[in-house]
Amino acid sequence: MPAGPMHRLLRAFSPRSLRARLMGVVLASLALPLVGALYLADQQLDDHIDAARELAQHLADDGVERQHDLIGEARNLLGVLSLVPAIRNATMDHTDACVATLAPMPRQHRWTTGVWLTDADGNIICDTTGPGAGITLREREYFQRVLDTKSWVVSDFIIGKRSLKPLIIVASPIIEDGRIIRVMGVAVDLTWLTDLVKVLKQPDARVMVLDRHGVIVARQPDPEGWLNRNIGNMPHVRQMLKEKDGTLDAESADGRGRLWAFRHSDETDTVFAVGMPTGPIMAEARRDLWQSLGLLAIAALVSVTALWVLLRASVLRWVWELGSAATRIGDGGGGTVIEADRAPHEFRVVSHAFNNMSRRLKQREQELRSAMEEARAGSRAKEEFLATMSHEIRTPMNGVIGFAEMLLETPLTAEQRRYASQVRDAGRSLLTVINDVLDLSKLEAGRLDLVSVPFRLDDLADRCVAIVRLAAEQKGLELQTSISATARGFVMGDPDRLRQLLLNLLSNAVKFTDRGSVRLTVKAIEDSGKGGRICTFTVTDSGIGIAPERQRDLFQRFTQLERGRGGTGLGLAICRRLVELMGGEIGMESQLGTGSTFWFSLPLLPAGSAAIQPDSAILSPVESGGTAARILLAEDLAMNRDLAVTMLTRAGHQVDAVDDGAAAVAAVQEQPYDLVLMDVQMPVMDGLEATRRIRALPGPESRIPILALTAGVMQIEVERCLQAGMNAHLAKPLEKSKLLAAIGRWARVAHPDDPLPGEGEDETGDDAPRPQLIAHR
Repeated sequence: MPAGPMHRLLRAFSPRSLRARLMGVVLASLALPLVGALYLADQQLDDHIDAARELAQHLADDGVERQHDLIGEARNLLGVLSLVPAIRNATMDHTDACVATLAPMPRQHRWTTGVWLTDADGNIICDTTGPGAGITLREREYFQRVLDTKSWVVSDFIIGKRSLKPLIIVASPIIEDGRIIRVMGVAVDLTWLTDLVKVLKQPDARVMVLDRHGVIVARQPDPEGWLNRNIGNMPHVRQMLKEKDGTLDAESADGRGRLWAFRHSDETDTVFAVGMPTGPIMAEARRDLWQSLGLLAIAALVSVTALWVLLRASVLRWVWELGSAATRIGDGGGGTVIEADRAPHEFRVVSHAFNNMSRRLKQREQELRSAMEEARAGSRAKEEFLATMSHEIRTPMNGVIGFAEMLLETPLTAEQRRYASQVRDAGRSLLTVINDVLDLSKLEAGRLDLVSVPFRLDDLADRCVAIVRLAAEQKGLELQTSISATARGFVMGDPDRLRQLLLNLLSNAVKFTDRGSVRLTVKAIEDSGKGGRICTFTVTDSGIGIAPERQRDLFQRFTQLERGRGGTGLGLAICRRLVELMGGEIGMESQLGTGSTFWFSLPLLPAGSAAIQPDSAILSPVESGGTAARILLAEDLAMNRDLAVTMLTRAGHQVDAVDDGAAAVAAVQEQPYDLVLMDVQMPVMDGLEATRRIRALPGPESRIPILALTAGVMQIEVERCLQAGMNAHLAKPLEKSKLLAAIGRWARVAHPDDPLPGEGEDETGDDAPRPQLIAHR
């Protein structure tokens, strides 16, 4: 009679079971000692780290206090010397007494490398080494502060003109009859930092002083020669500069881990940092841990050896076989088979089941891999096709739409104006098709990102109605708007995507309505569950209506009611995807011959109006009454180059044009420009490489605003432009108003004395333009 489940379970865990005995021996002999050893090692490591942290904190405090004391001694020394007649009466022609007075100072005061005396113009009369020898300190920032304040000052850390060492200068004026007749200064040396290193007694310990920008102004020891190196971009240095005081454990610039203690010095606006290497601390802790584990291993070896001899032949061999096979499968070796004909019965059963599973996994893996490759290839082909199609169509459409708009600004007959308008409108219709296809592709791929910014809901609705009003009036339609009081005010959301939804529904309503009216209604109710509002937008028309059998497919791709009225059949499909992405709902009601009602609702959080900036376009400097900008245009196509030059010169700007990136790099080095408009795809050198080379130039040329002027509008193309160093991205076809607005915004960056609109109260520059994407629509 076969044994039941309960009987097998009791045998597996009975006191005579090998499994139970092995578990008991291993747990008893290893578990408690192992936990104790690990706990002890962890406690010892914490104690060593705490001791190192306290020592580093103490030395950082000593460094700041030592500097404070030396500055005080320097002030006292200057005060005494300023009363000496040989100093006060020294001139360029009579320096012997001055030199004799100053020469002993470095020997008497070992913390200084020298003392100097200048006239009121900064010319050195004498110092501890002799007469001035034509050296001037006029350009030094601390010297100018002495002249401005008529008081003693402390300089930033500087490199001495003679000693070529990092110093702190304490300078003080000598005043007679209310005017400065002489200026004295004493250079405080930093050799005392070596004393702090000696206290640490660690060869890899570091003591360094950072200025407010993260530049190393002093470092002991400095075997790598990093003095004056800017390491402000390193995470631990950024934390030091931000927090001013504290401790942290981080990897240093030389790749070694250190425990840093840092203190801020208000007198020199510097950070003193002391770094203790964590490597020796960890090594000592590991040594203690290994000793404990070694003793534990010896004790465990005796007990485990007996188990090993007993189980190796009958159990462990087949456990290893199973483990090895499972590892090979985990590493991608599908189809692995275990040969277990000579194994015990239990292992044969397991191995046969394992082999069957392995074969099925191999088959499934091959199927999934084939499907994945096909999906990836299709996705890549689709993205490449869309990007190429968009770029190749936008490039000529830039000329078609742009020159049509320029033509409409010239004197034309009524017939010529009608023709030119039709050309422009046809180009815009084609551009709408491109934008719809790109939007739908992004939505299907899940790559369309929403933003959340404050905007005024009723203003956005009114502007959307104003955009379609001209088309409605041309058809004799009455355009009505109704916005409830609860829907007025500021909300948080994506205004561009909401504008796209409203314009799509309003344009469709005007398109399919031949007489009567179109009405936009906006209402809002409080959403008590989420603390926001549920805003409902309804567009009602008296148009042709929609048959019931057509309504269920209306929000699908490429669905059109009447081809004669234009459109791509993508607008409502995009609206549905956008509304769902924004967490809302969309629907419609219609009767054939009486009109239609389309609605959608979105959850929108309220936004306080105090933090809202005015939503107004920034005009170009010429249009707002400023001066014309000097612009460099890099564009390889003559048609697009002529269009951009015409737009800009008519707006009053001065434009130089080149046809490749290499010429643009050369031009910015030869002439000063306020702005560069840079195409991306150009011969010789593309716009991305040209931008990177301009950013690498020395001097102000590297900071010139650069705006991408390209037909590439995919998100990855925009990111490449911004990563290369461009400040903004303007998509082709160009819109004159957006082009001039962008120039007006970024050209002011080249003139920091002219504040941007809305500035004036904050002079820190925090409101300066940031890299951005100019909307494509």
